[in-house]
Amino acid sequence: MRPKVSALLVSHDGAPWLPAVLDALQAQTSPPDRVIAVDTGSTDAGPELLADRLGPDAVHHLPADTGFGAAVTQALDRTAALDEAEWVWLLHDDSAPAPDALERLLEAATLEPGVDVLGPKLREWPSLRRLLEVGVTLSGTGRRETGLERGEYDQGQHDQRRQVLAVNTAGMLVRRSVLEQLGFDPHLPVLGADLDFGWRAARAGHRTLTVPEAIVFHVEAAARGRRVTPLTGRRVRRTERRAALHTMLTNCSAAALPFLVLRLLLGSVLRALGLLLLRAPREAFDELAAVAATYARPLRIWKGRRSRARAAVVSARDVRPLLAPPWLPYRHGLDVLTEAGTALARQAGDAATARRARLREDGTALEAAETGPVPAEAQNLPADTGLVARWVTNPVALALAGLLVLALWSARGRLGGGLLSGGALLPAPDSAFDWWATYLSAGHDLGTGSTAPAAPYLLPLAALGTVLLAKAWLVLDVLLLLAVPLAAAGGYRFLLRLTGSRAAALWGAMAYGLLPVLTGAVGQGRVGTVAAALLLPWLAHSALFLGPDETVDRRRRAAWRTTLWLALVSAFAPLAWLMAAVVTVLVLVLGMAGAIGPAAAWRRPATWLPVAVPVLVSPVLLLPWTVATWSHQGFASLLTEAGLSAPSLVDALGWTDIVFARPGGSAPWWLGIGVVLAAVAALVRTDRRRPVLAAWLVLVVALVTTAALSRVEVALASEPVAHPLWLGLPLLVAQAAAVTAAAVAGSGIAVRLSGASFGWRQPLGAAVVVLALLSPLAGVLWWTVSGTEGPLDRRPLQPAPPYMIDAAAQDPSRGVLVVRGSDTGGYTYLLLRDAGLRLGDESVLPPVDEQQPLTEVLGRLATAPEPEDVTELQGYGVGFVYAPAPADPELAGNLDSVSGLTRASAIAPGSRAWQLAEPAANAAPVTFEQSAARPWLLLVQGLALVAVAVLAAPTRRVTR
Repeated sequence: MRPKVSALLVSHDGAPWLPAVLDALQAQTSPPDRVIAVDTGSTDAGPELLADRLGPDAVHHLPADTGFGAAVTQALDRTAALDEAEWVWLLHDDSAPAPDALERLLEAATLEPGVDVLGPKLREWPSLRRLLEVGVTLSGTGRRETGLERGEYDQGQHDQRRQVLAVNTAGMLVRRSVLEQLGFDPHLPVLGADLDFGWRAARAGHRTLTVPEAIVFHVEAAARGRRVTPLTGRRVRRTERRAALHTMLTNCSAAALPFLVLRLLLGSVLRALGLLLLRAPREAFDELAAVAATYARPLRIWKGRRSRARAAVVSARDVRPLLAPPWLPYRHGLDVLTEAGTALARQAGDAATARRARLREDGTALEAAETGPVPAEAQNLPADTGLVARWVTNPVALALAGLLVLALWSARGRLGGGLLSGGALLPAPDSAFDWWATYLSAGHDLGTGSTAPAAPYLLPLAALGTVLLAKAWLVLDVLLLLAVPLAAAGGYRFLLRLTGSRAAALWGAMAYGLLPVLTGAVGQGRVGTVAAALLLPWLAHSALFLGPDETVDRRRRAAWRTTLWLALVSAFAPLAWLMAAVVTVLVLVLGMAGAIGPAAAWRRPATWLPVAVPVLVSPVLLLPWTVATWSHQGFASLLTEAGLSAPSLVDALGWTDIVFARPGGSAPWWLGIGVVLAAVAALVRTDRRRPVLAAWLVLVVALVTTAALSRVEVALASEPVAHPLWLGLPLLVAQAAAVTAAAVAGSGIAVRLSGASFGWRQPLGAAVVVLALLSPLAGVLWWTVSGTEGPLDRRPLQPAPPYMIDAAAQDPSRGVLVVRGSDTGGYTYLLLRDAGLRLGDESVLPPVDEQQPLTEVLGRLATAPEPEDVTELQGYGVGFVYAPAPADPELAGNLDSVSGLTRASAIAPGSRAWQLAEPAANAAPVTFEQSAARPWLLLVQGLALVAVAVLAAPTRRVTR
């Protein structure tokens, strides 16, 4: 005998679908014994449709804020049961069952007597063939899992009955006794109620079965945003995510709860960051709002867990097999990365194809062929030529690979054990996390203590080091030893976009890539100049899209992208910001004067604002340094770069050093003759005058900056005397601008010279071209033969004997005072409490005036020491005094004679060491005066970085 069935239809503004749903109910081969309808405050024709088709007595009217579960409960309360074994068939107003759906569900219920909940196969309506669900479950991250591929069509591949955690309430067939016993969670009014009900049913000992031969077509109007209700609003994602978090936290086991609380919180934050990078701020906000709303109501979670514990008869371990496997979220993450990589590759391929097609339409066939890799058929290669073969036949790839090999060859002697250091470069710390600690800390345990703000370049170094498995030494090795191929790669991308000629871009990339070694920046360990050389092409490439000819969206995104690049360059070399500000002012003045386009267009904010944004906003990305540095270093901090000043390596600049960018004095100046001549000759080419003049504008600003600062001496607060500046950055920019001007003028030069009537221009132009071509080739030859000249080397670190360093690391009151110099030349000292200065520490050294009391004590010890001086030295937390080789004999004699110091093992020949006889009991702890503004500045910086990154990302178009 067939069991009694009551169909219960819940509707809210369902008039578009109700006629089809009611027709489907009437067409059932095994019709329900009665149909009960509940309307929750519909404002359309839905209530009239229900009353006409079912009769007024069969329709219950409830307020609009009534949730699905509450509507079901109230309808059952108002309707007497048909019998004790009655089944309830739940339907939505947008779910139309197939004619035999109920018959198939009842047949399965008869064959499976222990089943209490059954669900059909859901297909998409109106497509009718796409699968939506065949049972559902939850992953460990709270994601609704169907086990289906996106857009998967129904071909019978999921037609096996199986036990599942839950089935959708659209078409759910459930025993009335179970439904009345468990009910639906009132805190899940619309979305997620089915998963919570299924989980609780499983814990209560009830089985849920999916019946694929029963089919229901579902619109999913609420989940897809096609219907807005008072309960979901317009932020469906937030409601759905909040329901998932609530379900996970109220139903998981007690042992898993602490781990799950942390996992869901961190997962939501990471997911929000990912959505921000995809330019989906609304979705990211919904993600964070959902987790905040859930975690803000711990009492609701606690009450929910208590009620579920009272109803449970099955352990959480027994229900675990019905949940998604633990590895599934990681597979989803891998799928996302794969899809993103594929999309980026496809987008890059489409862009390259479009660019080549555009250039073929605008230029000659020869120039069009230079714009990208030559097709396989043009190389007499089969159409299915593999990636390796195409790479081998690509001159750009071969050139960059050759530079990589030469970089490793030229770094001979600097590969192996030890850390890169010397010149202006301090060794890398033990871990990239040390950079994080230095950057985020308000005080630094160096010398007598320092509150100086960490240099902004530590943030990108720390981030890059974290990506490289926290290996800080690897960051410096990559930046310095592979500077040439990395700079050349960036230069090629910029010049290819600017010139449209692969040959000109390749020449320019070779000439530009050599600048880090030709300027002496690599040899002297000038990490600021080297990093700027790697970043400048990307900054310039982004700035190309700021012109008024671009679309509004592209200019807006380019403005924020340029802001990021300018902030990065300025973090390593703050002088870049000053030069960018000058260039920006000149561009705006020329634009509004009508020299570079219509003046009326430049006076509109939509035109000039994207140009000004990078200079105005980039200092915000460098907080808190941009604010705090004025009270510590003043204007001088804008003129120095990352690393030590190394004034002994800075020589007076001659005219050849300025013109050919040789501040380091290592490479011969005549290697740059070809580039300089080509840049001057570029002014003659009238058809490329605008980009050439733009390059010359930057070149002139760089040369004027060099001339203005070449006689300037600065003294940082942590340095006792003033010294001349290292001007590697402005000279690098000047030479880069010269390369750009030459590359722009050189694109298509062969066709232009051959097409003109013969005269003096042909031989002169040919000579300039030959010299320009020979210039980077000569530079490569010099670099290959001489290697990387300069004080930069790889050496083991031993600022003091290891036992002293270990003692100071364990007890900061036993610091090591390292003293160098002599009585005639003067003494310098450094108070160590760990393994010595590392890169980044030079920016947070304590000021000279704060160290003055310790300086005076050391002066007395070196000339006429008294026991009181040793006692005072203890007060600064000094446990050892060390004089590296060659130790000054007069200093050694004075320290040997004073009581309170005993000779200690110095280990290295020619060095001397002493230990304070008594423990430093009177050592004053190093204390720091915390800045109340610093945490807020860091917060502003973090928010600004996220906001600018989101605004710079490609526009995300969402389609449903």
